[in-house]
Amino acid sequence: MSNHHSTVKTFLLLASLSITQVLGDILLSRGMKDFVGFDFSSPTIIFYLIAHILTNYWILMGLGILVISLSLYLSAISKLDLSYVLPIHASSYVLNGLFAWAILGEDVTGMRWLSTLIISCGVLFVGLSDSQTSQFSEDYHSNIKSRNLPLFFLPFSLAVSKTWLAIMISSVSDASGDVLLALGMKKIGELKKITFLEVTKMVIKVITNPIIISGIACQGIAFFSFISVLSWADISFVRPATALTYIISMLGARFLLKEDIREQKLWGIVLIGLGVFIHR
Repeated sequence: MSNHHSTVKTFLLLASLSITQVLGDILLSRGMKDFVGFDFSSPTIIFYLIAHILTNYWILMGLGILVISLSLYLSAISKLDLSYVLPIHASSYVLNGLFAWAILGEDVTGMRWLSTLIISCGVLFVGLSDSQTSQFSEDYHSNIKSRNLPLFFLPFSLAVSKTWLAIMISSVSDASGDVLLALGMKKIGELKKITFLEVTKMVIKVITNPIIISGIACQGIAFFSFISVLSWADISFVRPATALTYIISMLGARFLLKEDIREQKLWGIVLIGLGVFIHR
C-alpha cells in the first residue's frame, strides 16, 4: 500500500509539474506577441524587454505559474533522479501542442502532431523504467568547473539563424541549470517534516547554496533567451526545439551527478529526440 501511495504522489507531482509548465509557457507566448521588433543588434533591447515583462499582465501571470512549476520541480529532483524527472517533464510537449492550438490558435501541422506522438512514446518508455534515487554522501564533491559546462555551441552563432541561436543558448543554459540545481538539492536533502521551522531552514539552505544560486543564474539566462524567441516564433515550435536541453542534461546526470541511466530511459530519450528532429 505504501508503494502504491508513493507512486500516486509521484504521478501527481509530475503531472502538476507538466501542467503548470505548459500554462506558464502559453501565457508567456501570449504576452510576448505584443512585443514587436526584437533586434539582437540593439544594445538597449534588453531594457525594453525587461520593461515589457514587468508591465504585461499575461507575462506576469505566466511568471507566477512558472514559480509554482519551479517549486514542484525542485521538490521532484530532491526525491527522484534528474534523468527520470526530465523525460517525464517532456510530456508537457503533448499539452503544449494542444494548448497552443486551442488557446493561442496556432497552426499545429500534422507533422507536429506526429512528432508529439513519438515524443509521447519516448515518455512512456521512461515512465515504465524503475526510478531509483541516487545516493549522495556528505563528502561528495562534483568536479564542476567552467570547462565542464556545455559551451561548445557558441562558435555556431555565426552560422545559425537568430531563432536557433536563441534556442541553443536557452537549451545549454537550461541544461546547466538543471544539473546544478539537482546537485544542490541532493546535497541539501529532502524536507523531512512540513513544519514552519523546517520549511524556513530549507528555504535558507536553498537561497544560500552557491550551487543552487549558480543553477538559478543559468536558468535566468535560459529564460530571457526563451522568452525573447517567443516574440517572433510559435510556442508549438519553440518548446519542442528546446528538447536539446534533455540531451545535455542527461550527459550531465550521467557524468557529473553519477546517475545510472538505464537502457529503457535511454531509448525513451532517443524517441523524444527523434520526435523533436522531425518537428516542423
